[in-house]
Amino acid sequence: MEQFLEFIRKAKQALSNIGTFKNVHLVLGNESCDLDSTISALSLAYLIHSRNTNDLVIPVMNVEARYFPLRTETNYLLKKYAIDPKNLVYKDQINYSNILKTTKVTTSLVDHHVLSNHDKVLEPTVVEIFDHRTINTEEICRGDHVEKTVIKIVGSCCTLITNEIIESKLPILFHDLSHLLYATIIYDTIGLDKESGKTFEDDLQVAHYLENILKPTETRKELFNVLWKIHNDTSSLTSQDLLYRDLKVVKGVPIPGLPMLVEQYLSREDADSAIAAFASEFKTSSVVLIGIDASGDVKRDIAVFSTDSTFKKTLISILNDSKHDLRLTETSVKSKNIVCFGQGNIKLTRKFILPLVNDAAVQCQK
Repeated sequence: MEQFLEFIRKAKQALSNIGTFKNVHLVLGNESCDLDSTISALSLAYLIHSRNTNDLVIPVMNVEARYFPLRTETNYLLKKYAIDPKNLVYKDQINYSNILKTTKVTTSLVDHHVLSNHDKVLEPTVVEIFDHRTINTEEICRGDHVEKTVIKIVGSCCTLITNEIIESKLPILFHDLSHLLYATIIYDTIGLDKESGKTFEDDLQVAHYLENILKPTETRKELFNVLWKIHNDTSSLTSQDLLYRDLKVVKGVPIPGLPMLVEQYLSREDADSAIAAFASEFKTSSVVLIGIDASGDVKRDIAVFSTDSTFKKTLISILNDSKHDLRLTETSVKSKNIVCFGQGNIKLTRKFILPLVNDAAVQCQK
């Protein structure tokens, strides 16, 4: 584990003299910078470093440093294994344009395959992609520079990264890294619960492989419950913090994932003002909120905030007509400019909603 921690520390320290390196390889997680994205980026970066120690490999947390403390379960696991968040590299601490002027850059994408506007400058440098969501065929990074693409529907991107480590045959799956990967897979798949719709055969196989290394004394469900309880501890977070905590953005539309049902979030006294301020900061008229309650039987809901009636009507129509059959039932809420729906089909996670938001945004831009 000490070699892993030293790798993380040295990657951060190298930022001050990055121009002196001939080759720099970035491993970039997605903009939600959730547990899966964080551990995937750190683990793949360490694998690449272990293959070639001459190049500088930097795992990048694709979020501003000030928002990382909001990810409670991620910080809990990092602290458990002595990984100091201050030693991580965040997107507001690295200037891609400047680096591209002074050195050769290559990039691996984990947990996403479409670059945000902020990251577009890196597109010609992308050499490999690992993701576990439906392919966006129109916007996926492509070209001769992309040497490897692993996109497969599984519950956790860490499943794909663990497979990559196993196939490399490098002896880096020591106990602590194995547990970071395992705990993330357990968390993402709701304890490898097949009924959740987030667990696939690859997840089960990789989890079993890691269990043979770890010999865990707690059950999968017990581990999930610990992480979920920490995730749900929002006592120190404001209503606006919750919107930034697990955030994805599609075509300029922010899509926060909440650790509670949206209906519950909207019962907060300052929820309306928090959403309005959040939308204003993103210079958008619309926000799509995704809620989940996994404290017992899994429950999901979706809400659309928008002062743009055309976008609101378009997205609601697309959600209702989706081939995935979300089974939406409108829920009565008092919040202004918000329509909220209970989601009967709990197997469809946010990654199934993102393309629908994209379609609505594209239609309204025509």
